[in-house]
Amino acid sequence: MTPIWIGHPSCIHVRRCAVRAWAVASDHDSTELYDVAVIGGGAAGLTAAYFAAEAGASVVVMEKNREPGRKITISGGTRCNVLPQAFDSSTDYFTESSPSALRAVFSQWSLSECTKWLSDKKGIGISLKLEEETGKLFPVSNSAVEVRDKLVESCIRKNVRIMKESAITDLVESTSAPQSDYGENFWICHIASKDPIRAKRVILATGGLSFPKLGGSGIGYTLLRRLGHRIIPPYPALVPLLGKHPGGEQLPGISVQNASAKIFNNARDGKYLKGYKKTRSKGRTAERRALLLTHRGYSGPAILDISHDIVLALERGRSTPELKVNWMRDFESGDWEQILSRKDPGGSQSGRTGVASLLKGRGLPARLVDALCAEAQLPPGRNLSEMRKEERTRLVSLLTNCTLDITGHEGYGKAEVTGGGIPLEELDCKTMESRLHKGLYICGELCDVHGRIGGFNFWWAWVSGRSAGLAAGSLTNNIV
Repeated sequence: MTPIWIGHPSCIHVRRCAVRAWAVASDHDSTELYDVAVIGGGAAGLTAAYFAAEAGASVVVMEKNREPGRKITISGGTRCNVLPQAFDSSTDYFTESSPSALRAVFSQWSLSECTKWLSDKKGIGISLKLEEETGKLFPVSNSAVEVRDKLVESCIRKNVRIMKESAITDLVESTSAPQSDYGENFWICHIASKDPIRAKRVILATGGLSFPKLGGSGIGYTLLRRLGHRIIPPYPALVPLLGKHPGGEQLPGISVQNASAKIFNNARDGKYLKGYKKTRSKGRTAERRALLLTHRGYSGPAILDISHDIVLALERGRSTPELKVNWMRDFESGDWEQILSRKDPGGSQSGRTGVASLLKGRGLPARLVDALCAEAQLPPGRNLSEMRKEERTRLVSLLTNCTLDITGHEGYGKAEVTGGGIPLEELDCKTMESRLHKGLYICGELCDVHGRIGGFNFWWAWVSGRSAGLAAGSLTNNIV
């Protein structure tokens, strides 16, 4: 069989061997019993397969697409931000599950240990670099394809079998098999148009609903519900928002690099989203500063990081939070009052200076300045000496506390990840094993956890996948 080439041409011999393994993996002995079957070949699934094999298990990965890890290859604008430099589970992650359960998962592995695994030649072998200004770790090659390929190669070296175009349709726990020598308690993975796979342990890593064109189907939620698990309703997270721009016209293509986006949940019905009852007066501020105005609304890290608050409210029929923006994070209302009233101690502008010219000179995009001035009802060409107090008050408010008119979101097609999923309370957070079914492990995006932009969702995939893989791989010998 002629191998199908994917990826870029470095390490050609190893990559051809890996691809050849993918090509023939669909042929299997239907009577074979694997130690571990991993359903889903994304970041979490490949990590789980790697560590299960390292623990000594025979491992098969079932991937519905023609190649594993397709979502990895588009991440980070194809640069693939594999990890953050540091993290805080209380501020960098969102879950409706127990915060202590989330901490328990992360306690199983450290960021430094994960970094070593990704970069060490004895592990995955990706040369990494730190982007100092953002605290992000990227591959030196800036290639997301390299990350995917090396994950696959590492699994192949550990004799993991990868079955492409193998979409799971059902998952059944068998408690007896009189026609075989398997013994009790194994799993049957039913695959569309193929013989089923049998395994002593199963790791579900099918991902969520985001990027359906890359395979996000939600089958994992369906399987878990059939098995009696509760699913916190999924929703698009880290997703662009729909809405009108200031000034009455859409302003696509405008990028603001130093903005501050903040969510305020002023619920009149008393139905506050999680985390607001104690902080509703202060709101929640996005950690990132870059903001993009699109043809349909708003995007960029500052928006994506806090978009789930608005999506949750819209999806669950609750009061929609207010989204406010300070277009220049380092300037508060008092600063602008002094500048626009010509009382700025370091300022040199004269009364003849145009208001719009002054704002553009401070670094705000020209089209955004014109839109804000129009929203503040300033006549074109208004200069500082002509500016009325009420005009200045309106403009200062728009500069520092501008309420964005949000009407919806872009949905799963544009969502970076899926929120919701299986509650962490229904898992053993040291092993990621189901508390309802022994031998069933869940990791990655299926769990009720998502992080903000900046490598945090990869970090969750690596750590949850490792815990599931090690546990499933090391326990197989206790079954039969």
